[in-house]
Amino acid sequence: MAIQEVRDGWIYLDRGTMLWQKNASAAQGVFQPIHWVALGRMQAELRLAPYEGRIADIGCGHGIVAVNLAWKKPRTEVVGIDPDDGKLEIGRQLLSEHRLPNCKFQPGSLEAPGLEPGSCTGVLCTEVLDHLPEVKPVLKEKVEKLLELLRPGGRLILSIFDHEASQDAAILPPAQLTMQDFDFLPNKVVDRNCPRWWNLFYVDKK
Repeated sequence: MAIQEVRDGWIYLDRGTMLWQKNASAAQGVFQPIHWVALGRMQAELRLAPYEGRIADIGCGHGIVAVNLAWKKPRTEVVGIDPDDGKLEIGRQLLSEHRLPNCKFQPGSLEAPGLEPGSCTGVLCTEVLDHLPEVKPVLKEKVEKLLELLRPGGRLILSIFDHEASQDAAILPPAQLTMQDFDFLPNKVVDRNCPRWWNLFYVDKK
């Protein structure tokens, strides 16, 4: 069975892959576009992303958002960045099947993304910051690092888990961030189209 399927114009991994069969917990996020809630979240993220220029997806995981962004917005150059090269390999397989010349994956991290400052029109860092233990004392520093990648007028797109709306969730990220923790971003805009369980917001660089 192929490593991917296309349904309703969205790319996701097939449940018959070895990744799913061997380690369901590790593969959980890969199949999120199948669920309407997660598909709605990805749609909301892509609506906020620029239509052209380089867009970095920091902490891209298996690359599902990155490949869909490249597919939906062909004038962009999408760079998926993650420290786990095993996850990136899944994204590379998707690229080989869909022949997306405007997308690539490279190992890296928030601290060392491997991109030049001021080279991006957009930066996504969704479901990443609240998965970093003990991030609160250095949160402003982390966000400023992301903003450095943007050219003037570029857009930083962030998301965190909404603990108030998801108190019954079985798995919670290690850092329980709230929107108040981002008050150092006075111009942030909250996206109201994102399904509950997540706070999705963005800030445009001056």
